[in-house]
Amino acid sequence: MSTPNPAATPTFMVFATLRDDTDLAEFAALREDEQKQLEVLRSQGRIGAHYVSPARRATFVEVVAADEAEVAETLATLPFARFFDAEVYPTTPPDPAELAHRARS
Repeated sequence: MSTPNPAATPTFMVFATLRDDTDLAEFAALREDEQKQLEVLRSQGRIGAHYVSPARRATFVEVVAADEAEVAETLATLPFARFFDAEVYPTTPPDPAELAHRARS
């Protein structure tokens, strides 16, 4: 997969909640691997913002992808993916300020 052009590629917001049957010890053991993969995806321009809400057992991830199938492919590379139920929301194209921010990143 080639590195997407952030100015031309659509973005999606992924809202994911931790499954009730998650083995928290296994989850914790994969934390470093998850962080490393997020950095790889960021460096490839495939992941933007990433927020975690521990109190709600939820995460929000901005994914830069051509379509929802590509979003699923990106998410599947994350070690934590199997612990979450995810919903994918297409977002509006980035405004000029967001494009400028992405160009600096």
